[in-house]
Amino acid sequence: ITNECDFSNINELKRVNISEARSVILLSNCSESSGIDEKLISDVLSIKTIMAIISCQNGKNELPIIAEIFTEEKRELISFFKDDNIIALDSWDIMGKLLAQTSLTSGLEMVYNEMLSFEGCEVYFYKAEWNGVSFGGLPFHFKDGVPLGLYNEKDGLKLRPVKDYVMTPEDQVVILANDDSTINFKSAALLTPIDLTIFGKKKVRRSKNILILGWHNVGEVFIRESYDYLSKGTKINILFNHPTKELVTKVDEMKNKYEGFEITLANSNPMKLEDLQSINPFEYDNIIILSQNTDELNSDKIDSDTLIILLLLRNIKQESETEVTTNIITQILNSENQEIITQTDVDDFIISNKLITMILAQLSEKPLIKKLYDDLFSEDGSEIYVKPADLYFSEFPQTLRFGDLIGLTAKREEICLGIRKGNLSRDNSSNFGVRLNLPKDEVVIIQVDDYLVVLSEDEL
Repeated sequence: ITNECDFSNINELKRVNISEARSVILLSNCSESSGIDEKLISDVLSIKTIMAIISCQNGKNELPIIAEIFTEEKRELISFFKDDNIIALDSWDIMGKLLAQTSLTSGLEMVYNEMLSFEGCEVYFYKAEWNGVSFGGLPFHFKDGVPLGLYNEKDGLKLRPVKDYVMTPEDQVVILANDDSTINFKSAALLTPIDLTIFGKKKVRRSKNILILGWHNVGEVFIRESYDYLSKGTKINILFNHPTKELVTKVDEMKNKYEGFEITLANSNPMKLEDLQSINPFEYDNIIILSQNTDELNSDKIDSDTLIILLLLRNIKQESETEVTTNIITQILNSENQEIITQTDVDDFIISNKLITMILAQLSEKPLIKKLYDDLFSEDGSEIYVKPADLYFSEFPQTLRFGDLIGLTAKREEICLGIRKGNLSRDNSSNFGVRLNLPKDEVVIIQVDDYLVVLSEDEL
């Protein structure tokens, strides 16, 4: 139903036979760049629409209803329905969290892109007669699938339970698999992993120097989330051409709120070569490119500005006499521009509308998966990381089966979801080197520049 219709009107909903729908995705009635008053109006309209949809079902909701809600206050109101099928989410809050995680872990966007799409691997909830198997042994009882955790009505969702946990009849396994039709628990183990000695090396949490070119409200979420990940002393420099009073005020508020970070705002134009050169952009650990105009609503215009900045950065990079290790992360609003962006050596992409659309679509099919996303996108829960192979091995190359990698990472209380080949990290046709849920008996050769994709408590 488009905005041309009053989708909160019961008669309009009955006219489209809403009660016979499989699910409902309720999009906001304004853009993320709109003012707070417009957002509140949109949120109230969404709540009214949810109530109208329930009314069309004679007061008892049977539909998954996924609603975009901007304000936390109105999202809390949604919880008053006490219905797990009704889910309210803030799309841009999710994007900010993804942006923070991606800035820490190169290749993470490709992992999420596969998990969230309906192509490749997906997450499913699966139940079987477990016959007393432990969670640690569970992966080797599936030909297809990597168990991530378990779910039951009493205890809720638990990712990465202890490997000695014995599965109960009430437990569903949360599993990454190619298709629900290929998930099949076998009572006997299909593979026994080699008992490998883990290297046990740990990364050191450190501060970072981050350059933000442009601004968007998602940048505030990014800084908030980064405050939980990065150590004190992290420097964040924001470049914006003629910053508005609102942006100046916002930066001052963030300086006071995140005292461990050094946050600065410079009046500089990222779309001018000389302005970019003057700040030595490749001396930063990360460069994040956001919108160049906070009032701009045209996604193609925003993406075009991003492309120009990427070309300027590439020119500076080519003229650099030192090795460049800076990660460039862009926010792409129109997914159709992805292929163009990939030609500019950008390390990772945040394709906002595509990722959010995939999340909404998955939730409409499986509302229970919201519990998984709540955990993955929270700093306090288990998260997905793409970790260097030299954290696990002291010598290279290593030739072993994917099932052996699952057994090895379990010794660090991690779950191996796949690998990323370093030599393919710029190859679009190979999903930038990322492969998930490999056959457990597939032999892989791990080189020193490769990575393991793992579900872990932290990045260390």
